[in-house]
Amino acid sequence: MTAGILAVLLAANPVKIITIDTTNLVKNVWGYNGLTPVSITLTNGKITEIVPLKNDEDPLYFKMVTESGLFTKLNGKTPEEALKVNLDAVSGATYSSEGIIKNIRAGLKAAADSVKVR
Repeated sequence: MTAGILAVLLAANPVKIITIDTTNLVKNVWGYNGLTPVSITLTNGKITEIVPLKNDEDPLYFKMVTESGLFTKLNGKTPEEALKVNLDAVSGATYSSEGIIKNIRAGLKAAADSVKVR
């Protein structure tokens, strides 16, 4: 597994799914209470899901981030397109959202770089 990237090819229908887990990719990016890793799933080169992974952020503030649309804003975009999108911190949950945004950007960069290598 390179840089937390897992690639799966489904034989019956050639769908390429890549999942990037930023847990080991970004070890020094904190939200308010700790690390804020995410998992980014791409299907056939486009983002289909970004989900937060286990973290110690306050549930109330984390809910604000989730309800802001931050985790769905990039769906349907390629990593390269998504890296050009300005992701704003969520007012009231600034530290948490900034940590998440940095993790998302690192995961997208890893995805974009892996596509260039292949």
